[in-house]
Amino acid sequence: MRQTVPGPVVAKPVRLRWSLPRGLEQVLDPVRLEWARIGHAWGRTRVRVALKAELRRLAGIGGSEQAPVVLAERLERRLAAQRGERVREPVGWLLSRGLPQRAECHASACDDQVRMDTGLVCPSCELLIGDRRALRHQVVQAVVAELPRWAPAEARAEVERRLSHEVALAAARDAVRRERAVVERARREVVWARQREELATAKAELAARACEECGVPEAGGLCLVCSQNRTARAAVEQAAQVAAAVSGPVQDLGVVAARLAACRARLEDEVGRVTGRLWGEGMPEAAVAWEARTLAEQLLRKEQARARDALLDSAKAQAEAERVFAIERARHSGELQARAAAEQARQRCAEFLLAQRLGQVRAVDQPSDCADVDGWRQRLAVRPLGDEVRVPQPRRCQLVGAAGR
Repeated sequence: MRQTVPGPVVAKPVRLRWSLPRGLEQVLDPVRLEWARIGHAWGRTRVRVALKAELRRLAGIGGSEQAPVVLAERLERRLAAQRGERVREPVGWLLSRGLPQRAECHASACDDQVRMDTGLVCPSCELLIGDRRALRHQVVQAVVAELPRWAPAEARAEVERRLSHEVALAAARDAVRRERAVVERARREVVWARQREELATAKAELAARACEECGVPEAGGLCLVCSQNRTARAAVEQAAQVAAAVSGPVQDLGVVAARLAACRARLEDEVGRVTGRLWGEGMPEAAVAWEARTLAEQLLRKEQARARDALLDSAKAQAEAERVFAIERARHSGELQARAAAEQARQRCAEFLLAQRLGQVRAVDQPSDCADVDGWRQRLAVRPLGDEVRVPQPRRCQLVGAAGR
């Protein structure tokens, strides 16, 4: 019989304690020798957790791709700062000196006077260094001017003394400013707490208010059904205005008012038929109100699209498109580019015409506050002041009829 020869046994690779953890090879490569000196699992776990936390924080500053590079460069700089001196405790050194960010200024992205997001020298640190050099230069000039005959050693000592005094004064001023900021912050916290209490009280009072239309208690001033009906009425009114604006000329206010009333009645009847049918089917009031609002918004979009299409084909829009097309061709633009610019001009002209017509239609529902009087004294007397301007109330149209209930 033929005997089967067993194949060679391949041993599984064993991860040594000094091997770098998976996913952190790039970060720990500058300090791999220090990592190999960590002889207990607890210390390696602490370092891994701290590394991952710092990587997540750096990802929020410079991005997830740049975070490992920034952290590796930081560890390399910190290890080079040892100047050949041996690290006594690798875990403590990594947690306290290697990993923490050391910002030399107020910038959150500064680390050892280097911007972590750009890799360039931190401009804020340069400004601080420039200020310190300017302060030293001023002190030196003052000492030289006041004590010109002193020996160099005595002059340097006096410079250091005065410089220390100026730095101490600046530190005292900063401490006073921080104390004032703390006091101001506490005062603002008190004000904010009072405002939050007032806001909570106002919200509670608003929630306890009954509906202003149907009287349902604790409806926040307006219940869901009335809110849907109000939105539907506003949409129907806007749709009627849009339809009246493009159905004919808008110079004669009497004709516009009759046309607006006809459009409003037509749209209200269309919504009323649907709501009446739903009431007849026994649907709840909230569902009927929601359907009415949805239908009213659909009618508004339909009327807006119809008005836009009608105005796009108007003579003014076509003339504007031709004018822009001629200008673009005179600029030696391509035909496709010129036609695209002309189409944009046609759409802008249509939108402008619609807004202009809507303004004239809406003026029909706004009563005139100024009577026809003679003389400037009478005109000034009847004209309301700034705080006396009366805002016209929107017209309400009952969409959900009581007959369908």
